[in-house]
Order: sequence, then C-alpha cells, then structure tokens
Amino acid sequence: MERVALKIGYLGTNYHGFQIQPQSELLTIEGELLKALKKLDIIEDRKSANYSAAGRTDKGVHALAQVVSFDTSNPNVAPRMINSMLPDDIWAYALAKPVPGFNARKDAVSREYRYFLFLHTDLDITRMREASELFIGTHDFSNFSQPEVESHSTIREIKRIEVELGNKNSFVVIDIEASGFLRKMVRKIVSALRMVGSGIKDRRWIEALLELRIKEEIEPAPAFGLLLKNVSYRGVKFVEDEYAKRRILERLRADLVLHATMAAVLGDMTDEYQRSEKS
Repeated sequence: MERVALKIGYLGTNYHGFQIQPQSELLTIEGELLKALKKLDIIEDRKSANYSAAGRTDKGVHALAQVVSFDTSNPNVAPRMINSMLPDDIWAYALAKPVPGFNARKDAVSREYRYFLFLHTDLDITRMREASELFIGTHDFSNFSQPEVESHSTIREIKRIEVELGNKNSFVVIDIEASGFLRKMVRKIVSALRMVGSGIKDRRWIEALLELRIKEEIEPAPAFGLLLKNVSYRGVKFVEDEYAKRRILERLRADLVLHATMAAVLGDMTDEYQRSEKS
C-alpha cells in the first residue's frame, strides 16, 4: 500500500456540494470521485483506504485545486486514468505520494478562496479594502458562519485578504487565505464587504460583528461566484499530468466560449428591454 494525494478541479454548478451524503441520492463531487476510484480498483471503500479531503465546498461552489488523499495498492494510478471515469465537469490533474498517514484535511497549512463579485451596482472599493483589513488576524467568526451546523470552535485566523478590481473593471475580486474556514464563512464575509462598499453599512458594523457586540444573520453571497483556489502543504510535491491538463483546458475553453457568448446575448436582451421601457 502507498499513500496518494490528488489535486481535483470541478465546476460545482450541477452538484449538491462536494461532500458525499450517504443517505441521499443527491449528486455530489465526492460521490462521483469515489465511484470512479472504486470502478478502477484504486480503492475498495473510503474507510479501508483512509480517505480524506481538504475541504467541503457548498452546493454550486467551484474548485481549482481541491485535494484528496487515500491508500492504494494499485501501482498505475494517474490523473488521466481517473478522468476517464469522471464526468467532464470534474477532473484530476496532479498527483503526489506523501508520507504514510498524510491527511488532506488535517495536514493542510492554508486554504485560499477567490470570490468574483459582479459590479451591477456602484461599490466603493476603497471602503471595501479598508473594511477587509478588520478581518485579518484571529477572531470569533460566529456572525460569519452557519450556526446550526457548527459544533466546533468558531475561532479562525485569516492570514490574507485582498480586494481588487478585475476583468476590465466588471468584477470585484476578493482573495481570502486562512488555515481553515467555517461553513459559508467566505460568502458571508463577501456579503458584509459588499454592504460596506454600497454604503448600507460601515466598518464600525464589521467591528461590532467581529467583537460579538451584536448578533446578526448575514445572507451569504451566491455560491456560483466562489472558487476554492488552492490548498497548501509542507513537504508535499505534486506532479502535474500534462495530458490531463491539455484535455481540461480544451473543455474549459469551450465552456468559456459558450458562457461569454451567452453573457453577450443576455446583455443585448437586457439592453433592448430597457430601451423599450423608456420609449
């Protein structure tokens, strides 16, 4: 037996989150991945393989570099082989052979998320940047989590947060790095920053939330804008499968053409209806 770690990417649009739900027929990324690993005789089941995953992204969230690890006696494990059994919107592209006992979740040093916030209203980016600095450091993020599912500590440390204009100024791009995140934490932080940027709230409101002087339920930003960008480890070297990457790029470029064209069509339809409203 040897320990294997895989970097997995996916588009979460068609899935009910990453984590498998054993007593449900809902489609999940992890469910499809485990099904492929079993079909290829890479693992027998998750328990005997000591399977672990770095994170549990919500329904509709995407990933560039999710990481899973497991034990296998199959000597021919390769990303391209696994991709042959996966749907087109889930893919493996890099492999590492870490030390025995490596755990993709517990051994992660940091996780990085990126959120794409569409600029359909005016937002004050300077105010958002100033407010974002309040999140850096160790805080109790009770106001930025989903309380009914949090049974452990709600204290987390944010190492880095950056707010920038991107993609020809049509999006605000928010990068957040921490050792770990609570359920819906990133999306609630994005919502809070959006409210500050639009002038609905100010930085004193953020301070009060972080200091638990007030209790408030924040509506999370939509899941479709969130990307799990990277998970970092010490001493683990991933080797990319170039053939797998070429095939993934082909698929992503085709999707990009489709969605860019659809964005243009929807924009034109919106413009036409707005013009007819004014006439």
